[in-house]
Amino acid sequence: MRLSSPFFSILRPFFLSVISVLLLLTPSAFADIRVPDAVVTPIAEDAGTKQHAFVASPLDLAAYDYVEEEFMISGTANTYKKSGRWRSDGEWGIQISQADLPYATRLLVRRPANPEKFNGTVVIEWFNNTAFMDVDVIWAQSHQELLREGYVWIGVSAQTLGVTALKTWDRERYGDLRLNSDGLSYDIFSQVAQAVRRQPETVLGGLTATTVLGVGESQSAIRLTTYVNAFQEPALQVYDGILLYSRFALSAPLKNGISMLSPSKVFIRADNRLKVLQLETEQDVFMFLFRLARQDDTEYLRTWEIPGASHYDDYGVSNLLPQYQRDWPQLGSIELVCKNSLNKVPQHYVVNAALSGLAKWASDGQAPAHSTRIEYKNLKVSRDANGNALGGIRLPDLEAAIATHNYANYGVIGSGNWFVNAFACPFLGNTVPFDQAKLNALYPTHQDYVSKFTQAADAALEAGFLLPADHKEAIAGAQAADIP
Repeated sequence: MRLSSPFFSILRPFFLSVISVLLLLTPSAFADIRVPDAVVTPIAEDAGTKQHAFVASPLDLAAYDYVEEEFMISGTANTYKKSGRWRSDGEWGIQISQADLPYATRLLVRRPANPEKFNGTVVIEWFNNTAFMDVDVIWAQSHQELLREGYVWIGVSAQTLGVTALKTWDRERYGDLRLNSDGLSYDIFSQVAQAVRRQPETVLGGLTATTVLGVGESQSAIRLTTYVNAFQEPALQVYDGILLYSRFALSAPLKNGISMLSPSKVFIRADNRLKVLQLETEQDVFMFLFRLARQDDTEYLRTWEIPGASHYDDYGVSNLLPQYQRDWPQLGSIELVCKNSLNKVPQHYVVNAALSGLAKWASDGQAPAHSTRIEYKNLKVSRDANGNALGGIRLPDLEAAIATHNYANYGVIGSGNWFVNAFACPFLGNTVPFDQAKLNALYPTHQDYVSKFTQAADAALEAGFLLPADHKEAIAGAQAADIP
């Protein structure tokens, strides 16, 4: 029967009515969640007994023509529960569990003092709470790039552990904060970005943002994975791109907790419309099983993998420790004693490139490069003759290697702070320098080493995995190194 038949013409209004009803009953691809405006209130720099913000930068920000300001952000947010079954495909539905719950938490803002220096991009970091307090992991890795290029950086105390630690550290300064459930964190993260767009006079000191990026590392990236998959619609309203740095195969629950046990692996949903860049170290890919959640790049997704790199590293630790030893003096006596030396692959260079690439992608549509994947066979990483992983982003530290880089590390039993070391060391990887005989065989002269290093650095620069300033710094380091 052709659709143009008289029979169809008679029943056509009926069919159209049925189709219209079915369309109304079919749930939309993304949950329709309203993002309410929050109230943003400055916290005086000298407030409280400590008279400075927790994790205030130990850098002399004024020397970079930057200012640091702190705010309380307050309002109401919802908690949520699953709607339907959550599968590995990430196409997740949600519904409100409890509506309009009051909260108050804090923002830490580092921004250019001179509006002419602002590059238009705001980076909003979900503070990592793995250490039971706020940790500005991505700032620690990428502060050089953020400062030299004129970004605004904002840290968000999105979770209860961070807020509890703030109130413990200085109750007079942070006593008005209240955050009773991590279930509120997703709405809060949306409201912060909306405040950046709608309240720039307060949050940004009058600067106007053209691009807003959400970023998180490790536990924060795991929660942001849930944010991308379950809160796609509000995220699209307020964020232009998301950086998932060192996420695992799993994702986070809608309430408290680090990760869900089911589904056991989580992909970024196929109908995602946020620009998402996933940045994974060798340790994330294998020890933390991200390889199970690998998926092809798409118009809205890029995944970069860094061979030789551990979940965190020597560079990050050296930048984080000073501010925590300042704010918690009892940490000053803690010595990190690991069985092996910490990993020294400069993954911060790739984090810088990822931020820069994501910002360009979000602002002008110039997509970042595609990264190859780290190679493995029979569940073991494929390695070259020097013991370094094959595949992935080829930094000169692997292409012109002077050490073996991996993620094998452990705390030393019997050390004075064994519990801390047992917890921290396995995340910090290992770098084992080659002996002199091997260096002599690989690089008969210093210029042999510099030439090979420079060739690899040039290739990484051209591919977009190394920024010009970092390319220059890396080559200067190779030229100054006593190799062979």
